Amino acid sequence: MTKPFIGVRWWLGVAFAVVAATSTAIVVAQFSDRSENVFRRHGETQTLGDAQRAAQKNVTALTLDHVASKLQGNVRLRLFGTAGVPAGASALERDAVSHALTGDNFAKGTSDGGTFVAAIPYHGAVLVAISRQPATAEAIDTVNGEALRAGVIAGVIGVIVGLLFAQLIALRLRRLSAATEAIAHGDFETPLRYHFRDEFGILIQNFDRMRRQLRRSFRRVEAERDRLRLLLERLHEGVLTIDQDLVVHFANTEARRLLGGRVREGDALPEPWQGFELREFAQRLFDERARVTQVHVTPDEQHAYGVTGIPSQPETDWALLVVDDLTEQERRELAEREFVSNAAHELRTPLTTIIGAIEVLQAGAKEDPVERDRFLAHIERESGRLARLARAMLTLARAHSGQEQPRVEAVELAPLLREVAAGLHPHAGVAVDVEVENGLAVEANRDLLEQALRNLGENAAKHTARGSVALRAHGDGNTITVEVEDSGPGIHPEVQRHVFDRFYRGERDPHGFGLGLAIVRESVRSLGGRIELESSPGQGTVFRILLAPARVREEVPAA
Repeated sequence: MTKPFIGVRWWLGVAFAVVAATSTAIVVAQFSDRSENVFRRHGETQTLGDAQRAAQKNVTALTLDHVASKLQGNVRLRLFGTAGVPAGASALERDAVSHALTGDNFAKGTSDGGTFVAAIPYHGAVLVAISRQPATAEAIDTVNGEALRAGVIAGVIGVIVGLLFAQLIALRLRRLSAATEAIAHGDFETPLRYHFRDEFGILIQNFDRMRRQLRRSFRRVEAERDRLRLLLERLHEGVLTIDQDLVVHFANTEARRLLGGRVREGDALPEPWQGFELREFAQRLFDERARVTQVHVTPDEQHAYGVTGIPSQPETDWALLVVDDLTEQERRELAEREFVSNAAHELRTPLTTIIGAIEVLQAGAKEDPVERDRFLAHIERESGRLARLARAMLTLARAHSGQEQPRVEAVELAPLLREVAAGLHPHAGVAVDVEVENGLAVEANRDLLEQALRNLGENAAKHTARGSVALRAHGDGNTITVEVEDSGPGIHPEVQRHVFDRFYRGERDPHGFGLGLAIVRESVRSLGGRIELESSPGQGTVFRILLAPARVREEVPAA
C-alpha cells in the first residue's frame, strides 16, 4: 500500500503555526495576568487607604456616612463589632472581618474588579471600607480583550510568516528534488544555482559539484562503452547480453547474422536452430551455481556453431552469450584432411608411374631407344609433377612461418613476363600476350615473383577456353603494377572471399590442391607487395600485383 504524500511545506507550516500560537497564548496570558494584578493592587491599595483615612478621623457608627462622603470615589464605610458580621453581608465582607479580627489588615476585590473591600482593626472592632470602582473593572476587561486581540493577530501573523518560510524551504527542497530526479534519469547538464550561502546553499553547492563529477564519470563510462561496442562490433564472434527475462540488451552484427538478423535491443532471445533450445540454455546461466558452459551445435549438415554461456554475477543482472560460426573452420579441417588424402594419392600416382617405368627399363626396355625415350619422358614428367608439388608445399610452409626472409634485387619485368608466357600451355585457340616496356624493373626476389606469376598464368591458362591471356606491367613512378588477365568465366563474388585461402578449391578448380593462389598471396606478401582481384561472372578475371619500383643505383665515376 502506497503511503500518501504530505509535502514538507504543510507539516512544516503546521509546526510553525503551533509554535506561533502556543507562544502567543503564553505571552497573552502572562500580559493579561500581570496587567490585571496591577489594576487589582491599585484598587486594593486605594480601598485600604480609604479605610485607614476614615480611622484617623475617629469615625463612629453615627458618622460613617459623613466620613465616607469626605473620601474620594464611591466609598461606603461599615463598622462591625466582635459579634461578627450580620447575615446580610457578602462573603467578601465576612472574609475581610474574619482577617481583621485576628489583627491583620485585609484588602481584596471581586472577580471582575468592580468592587474592593478593605478591613482594619479599629478599637476592638473592625472598620470595613467598600469601594466601588467600575473604571478598574472596565480597564481590566479592556486590557484582557485587547491582549486577546493582539494575541490572535500575532498568532495569525506568526502562522503566515511560518507558512511563507515553510514554502521557501519547500521550494528549495523541490529544486533539489527535481535535480535529483533529473540525475536519476541521466540528465547531468542542468546546473543548480543558489542565492543564499546558508546550509541549504552549501548543500546545493555540494550537490552541484557532485553532479559535475558524475557527468565527467558518466562521459568517461559512455566513451568506454562506445569503444567497447565498437570493439564488439568488429569481433568475428557473435556477442549478446541478456537479462533474466531473456530479453536482449545488446547484440553485435555477427550475432544478428548468426541468429537470423532478428535480434535487436529489447527483443526476446529467439530460437534460431532446430534441435537445440537456446533459450533453455540461456535460462540456466542465471542459476546461482551456473558456470561457464560451452556447447557444440550442428543444426544441419552444412552448419556448425560453438555457443559459450557466461553466467550472471552477483553484482549484475545479465548474462553473456558468445556464438562462434565453426562452419568454415570445420570445412577447412575437412579440406585439410581431404588434402592429405589427395596429396597421398597424388604422390602415389607419379611414384607408381616412375617405379613402373624404372622396372620396365631395367627389364630390358632400355635396349630399345623408342621405348627407352618414352619411359624416360614418363619419368621426367612425373618427377616434375612431384617437384612442383613439394616446392609448393615447402614455399607455403616457409612463407607462413616467416622462417625465410627473401633476398631482393632489381628484377627486370620484360624478360620475366616473356619467360613465364613461354612456359604456359593454354587451350587451343587461346592467345598469350605480353605487354611491358623494356627496362621496367621492380625490387623483388626473382624466384618468388616468378613462382607467383607462373601460378597466376597457369591458373588463367587452365580456365580460359577461348579468348586470350594477357601478362602486362606498367608503373606510375611510385608503384609497379603487374597484371595477369584472362577472358575466362570469371569468379563469383562469394568465391572471391576465399580464393586466397589455403586448401580452398573453388568452383573453377574442384580437383586441385587449393595451394596455388595461397602461395601467390604469401609470395607477394613476403615481397612487401599487395595483390588485388577483379572479376565478375562471365567477364573474365584480373589479378594485380602491386610492387615497389627498383631503386636507381647511381654509378660513381672513377677518379
